[in-house]
Amino acid sequence: MSANIIHHGHIRLLKNAKKYGYLIVGLTTDEEILRFKGYYPELKFNERLEIISAIKYVDEVVPTNWLITEEILEKYNIDTLIHGSDNIFKSKRFKVINLPRTAGISSSLLRLRAFDSLISKRNKEKLMLTPGPSSICSEVAKNIEPVFGRGDEEFDKINYEVIEWIKKLAGQDEIISLIGSATLAIEIAVLNFLKGDILVINTGFYSKRIYNIISKYQNVHLVDFKEIGSINKNFDWIVACFTETSKGYKFEINVLKSLKLKTKANLFLDATGSIGLEKGHEIADLIAFSSCKGLLGLTGGAFLGKKAKIKQNKLVDLPFYLNYTTHKEKLVTGPYHIIQGLFHIKKIHHSLLENIRLFHLEFLIKYKDLLVWNLDNQPKLCTLIKANIESYSDKKVITYKSREMQKDHSIVCHLHAIDNKNINDYEKYFKIS
Repeated sequence: MSANIIHHGHIRLLKNAKKYGYLIVGLTTDEEILRFKGYYPELKFNERLEIISAIKYVDEVVPTNWLITEEILEKYNIDTLIHGSDNIFKSKRFKVINLPRTAGISSSLLRLRAFDSLISKRNKEKLMLTPGPSSICSEVAKNIEPVFGRGDEEFDKINYEVIEWIKKLAGQDEIISLIGSATLAIEIAVLNFLKGDILVINTGFYSKRIYNIISKYQNVHLVDFKEIGSINKNFDWIVACFTETSKGYKFEINVLKSLKLKTKANLFLDATGSIGLEKGHEIADLIAFSSCKGLLGLTGGAFLGKKAKIKQNKLVDLPFYLNYTTHKEKLVTGPYHIIQGLFHIKKIHHSLLENIRLFHLEFLIKYKDLLVWNLDNQPKLCTLIKANIESYSDKKVITYKSREMQKDHSIVCHLHAIDNKNINDYEKYFKIS
């Protein structure tokens, strides 16, 4: 046995083995575990020896190599070797009994369970009520492993699956990934694809940020979202934030669709606050977003998507890192570990999103009298309420401080609910008044 992490499967094996007589446990040394499994055991040999020796079925414990040999059996005067069902030792001189392993348990499985518990504990110790990153998804943390973007066939398959998944979420023909924030993806989009007559719809801080970026390079118009009905001319591009996080506002997708048709424009969406959470991104012709909000991944990755009809501007002297081709052709290091994390998230993304949806719905029902926007304009990411939030807990709590918050207004974010939180869990730490 190695018995790195003792569990009931080990006890059952020892109990069954004891039926055959005086029971000697051959306990694998630390060096042999490192040699064959690639890591030092959680418990050192002497610690494992102490535990195994204390089990009532065990008469004696001796150190052994990983692979049992006839010489070892001779050394300890063994008559019968009893082993789990994965035994590869065979002998004509010694009797060998292979006992079945206990289903549903192993040291490897316990390590993963322990990792889940650790991540859950850390999420609860520091409650992140932010629009992303929020709670850490254990599927990301426990599956991290070395990957690289060139010559790593396993990563190539992972990257392909993630990009195809994101294409479907975003409703786009092409997606590229890059290291950086969504703001970087937006600037690359502006420099490489936007031209002509451009209109930005002002919903708050993030849409005005796009306006400021475009203004550095091209002429652009800014109109408040409440004045959309007064727009009476055509544009080459309409630019909007699908979900404006700074105000907890979401566009009705049919409004954007109608505006696009009315102005005969292409549509560029900042989708960081909506991707993975809302439907309707396929109406966009160009789209930018980050990895850490609705995709529920680690922070630090960005994506830029487009329809096939959108062609790159024929520009010269673009900075190397701001050239779309640089990232499309993978001429720089990409967000490899973020992609790897999303590969594991996509398998459970629907269930995590359902947790967020249910919390969001529960919140809207309970605090319906405090809502600023109509239900059609309520994003799943966050909710703007006419109220103050007061903390009365010693827990580390990080709330969202919007850059445009009015007095006596608050934005409540919902990504923390991936851990299946409900309103009662939330209200243990906050008072909304």
